[in-house]
Amino acid sequence: MLSVLSITLPIFALVGLGYILTYRRVFAPRDMAVLGNFVMSVALPALLFQTTATRPFGELVDPVFFGLLALAGLSTQALIWLVLKLGRIGPARRAIGVLGAATPNSAFLAFPMMIILFPDYAPQILAMCLLVENFVLSPVGLMLVGAATPQRSQSAWARLGTLVLSVLRRPFVIGLILGAVVSISGLHLPVAMERTLTLLSQAASPLALFFIGGSLVGLPLRGNLPLAGTITAFKLLVHPLMAFLWIGVIGLVGLGLPNADWEHALILSAAMPIFGVFPLLAKDTGHAGAASLAVMVSTIAAFVTLTVLVAVML
Repeated sequence: MLSVLSITLPIFALVGLGYILTYRRVFAPRDMAVLGNFVMSVALPALLFQTTATRPFGELVDPVFFGLLALAGLSTQALIWLVLKLGRIGPARRAIGVLGAATPNSAFLAFPMMIILFPDYAPQILAMCLLVENFVLSPVGLMLVGAATPQRSQSAWARLGTLVLSVLRRPFVIGLILGAVVSISGLHLPVAMERTLTLLSQAASPLALFFIGGSLVGLPLRGNLPLAGTITAFKLLVHPLMAFLWIGVIGLVGLGLPNADWEHALILSAAMPIFGVFPLLAKDTGHAGAASLAVMVSTIAAFVTLTVLVAVML
């Protein structure tokens, strides 16, 4: 157990440090926005660009891992939609349930853990997780949110086009695309550029963890507690279970991941808590409080669930 805690405790200790120092006003809540912007706009794009630019293009995406990520997420979304529908939950609450239940905090929490457990694969895993989340899972939830909110001036296709364009403009996606171009071209990065990118990349993990903790301070924690609990349970328990089940299904048909590390990485990726911007995306539904509760509870509970999961895998 001590060896497991040596993996999860440092990660959540940095999350806790961010929360405590922000709560004690050593850092202001607005400082967390600056740190988050630095990670998402500078450090993470640098990491993803370096990862893709310095690898052969054919090694950038494992199609089985990518497909399993999508299947695990989509099946979790379908299941929570069905459960909430049978419970006679309204469309707005079903929409945020779908949005939160299968979109993990990959950039800020999963990657630091993957760096410890699977350092050789961590950047590649992060790239695939972000692609699936931003081009498959989040659009499903956001389309449902758009359909459930009163303002429906855009058609479904127009909303989808707007979502795709917004994703393509995100710095980390631009970093992935530019890195892929360099990989295809066969060009080699200058040594000075590689060292600069390495320094920026190394800042991503600790700042991301500190940001998670600081961003929890001041969340509006009044909302629909049963809904928040349901979303949290699906995110921390059902989503990784779906990943485990799909690994089994794919194995039965003769396909599989390269090795057990990839299987463990897939399940852990699915087991991460809810992504931090969930309350912002849910604000138009009138259920931002439930979304904030879900983020807070899932982040705290993940220390226990992830510790148990890592203990089982090691």
